[in-house]
Amino acid sequence: MPLTELVHYFNKRNRLARGASDEEGFGIVDGRVQVRFGGRVFGTLFQPVVERASGQAIGHEAHLQVLEGEGQGLPAQTLFLDACDDDELVHLDRVARTLHALNFLLEREQRGGFLSLNVHPQLIRTVRDHHGHVFEAVLSRCGLTPDRVVLEVTDDGFESLPRLAGAIAEYRERGYRIAIDNFGRHSCDLDRLEALAPDIVKLDRSLIGHAGHLSLAKRVMTEMSAEIHRLGFQVVSQCIENPLQIQVAGDAGADWLQGHLIGRPAQHCLPIVSPRRPSAAA
Repeated sequence: MPLTELVHYFNKRNRLARGASDEEGFGIVDGRVQVRFGGRVFGTLFQPVVERASGQAIGHEAHLQVLEGEGQGLPAQTLFLDACDDDELVHLDRVARTLHALNFLLEREQRGGFLSLNVHPQLIRTVRDHHGHVFEAVLSRCGLTPDRVVLEVTDDGFESLPRLAGAIAEYRERGYRIAIDNFGRHSCDLDRLEALAPDIVKLDRSLIGHAGHLSLAKRVMTEMSAEIHRLGFQVVSQCIENPLQIQVAGDAGADWLQGHLIGRPAQHCLPIVSPRRPSAAA
């Protein structure tokens, strides 16, 4: 479906579902999709995720950017604090992911690359079942399938384990890959991590931040990565900001890298380089 028709479709659906005003909704400005919501205008930035072994981009994480209105330059998480109730927060979360999917659709060199999207914790608390069902319909309209999407979920270690594990299981049943974000910030409970059964574990920035300076922290990160690999999950080292941290991440056995030294959030994705096919024997 052409982009203009997609934008019209999602705007019409939001007005029917929530009675949104004509001022709110998606629009195309300078070849990019924006959305007006709650007196602000939002856009998308993409940050590359790189395979450590090859140094090549394999996917991108989408970030919400405030283009107009109060809150420019603030972390996206703080914007959700302004939601007046759970319904509005869940709607904003889904609008943000739809915005990112539409802008990802514009990236012509992303064949084979994945789109990584954050899921707000309150959505998992509020939505009781059928996780990923609504967004799957959004992706289908955009010509994307769940296997192209990584959903990032933060676990503080205090949420109900059965509810969180159940939501993750439902997402995975629909074909999404799941990443536990910021692991090690609040909890390093490996038994809990095993019960959640994600595909990917993104280590918290505090681990790599100290690992560049303290041998003890480096050893902790290395041992943690080994345990995560033992459970069968891939490890991402985030917030790489200097060459020493790349070395630390490599020594720790991280599979993927992400951070400002790797690539800052930008309007466009880096090209995805498809693996070369082995040449036929002579």
